[in-house]
Amino acid sequence: MAGGFSGGAILLGAAIAVGSIIVVFGGEAAISRTEFCVSCHSETYPYEELKKSSHWGALGADPGCKDCHVPQGLANFHLAIWTHVVDGVPFLIDEFTVDYSTIEKFNERRPEAAYRARMKLKGWDSMTCRACHKNTKPPGASAKAAHQKMQTEGATCIDCHQNLVHKKVPEHDLTASVAQGRMVMKEAEKEKD
Repeated sequence: MAGGFSGGAILLGAAIAVGSIIVVFGGEAAISRTEFCVSCHSETYPYEELKKSSHWGALGADPGCKDCHVPQGLANFHLAIWTHVVDGVPFLIDEFTVDYSTIEKFNERRPEAAYRARMKLKGWDSMTCRACHKNTKPPGASAKAAHQKMQTEGATCIDCHQNLVHKKVPEHDLTASVAQGRMVMKEAEKEKD
């Protein structure tokens, strides 16, 4: 066959394509496992906090790191890959260049890590929260009013629920942070300083 593809070349191309798909999807699944996350010493601290939080066992299951920090499902696969590359690689570099040998040393960097995680959730419209918390029914008038802000002001779960799982960190005004392109603390947090 002059100028055409041979059957062997097509089979080789198909095998490479299938192999690539297996590596990408399998790799993403492997590095989304909690066991992989906590293999880094720095992540053992937040994992222990998770196990003591109200989220542990709350819906009949114990959530893993990916349940909050990595969008799930085929429609969000690109976000999962992006999260591992853009967020995961810098954390991996930090693991080898920053001393996290004690909780105190980890806590020095905790505010920045919390800010990055909160901004990621804000950008995702808290999709990982909503994956488990469907059809929420806030108790009381103030909670209902706060939830109304999701329709009227573009708020999302993380705007109000910032310290549910991990050690308390001063809260950020995420909407102002997005608008200003920098970390902005909530007014109540500024008054405490």
